[in-house]
Amino acid sequence: SQKGVRQESDLNVLLEEALQLAWHGMRAQVPDFTTDVVKRLSTDIPRISAIPQEISRVFLNVLSNAFQAVRKRSLSDPEHVPEVRLTTTKYSGGIDVRIWDNGSGIPEEIRGKIFQPFFTTKPTGEGTGLGLSLSYDIITKGHQGEITIDSEAGRYTECRILLPIGDPQHE
Repeated sequence: SQKGVRQESDLNVLLEEALQLAWHGMRAQVPDFTTDVVKRLSTDIPRISAIPQEISRVFLNVLSNAFQAVRKRSLSDPEHVPEVRLTTTKYSGGIDVRIWDNGSGIPEEIRGKIFQPFFTTKPTGEGTGLGLSLSYDIITKGHQGEITIDSEAGRYTECRILLPIGDPQHE
């Protein structure tokens, strides 16, 4: 596969596309899957120089994790109303993308390891453990951005991706 090319990218569009892919992927595995999706996408965010396939891969990975997390919590808590929130906002130096879910959360003892290669919280055979590690590299090395995850076990997880505006020069 050819290496992705940087182009002016609209993060809202990439996020919407990833949402559709993640949704269809989840429904293919779990036909009765359902969740509320709340979108707060800022209309004034500028396009940024990015490799759209790579950013889409990160969004898809994080959204798929969010859907799996809300499903997991619903299975153990019949009262749970699953919700995933997507937010984009502009700040002085770039764009802040947040993907929040009220799913099963990430226990504190493993939170520091989630960006390590081959670390996975999923049952054997379900995750490669490369999703968040690759996502971390794509955002931090490939796009000079930041990715952080905040979570409380049994309550929520929020992935925050900060991408700089402007053209980050080659590494």
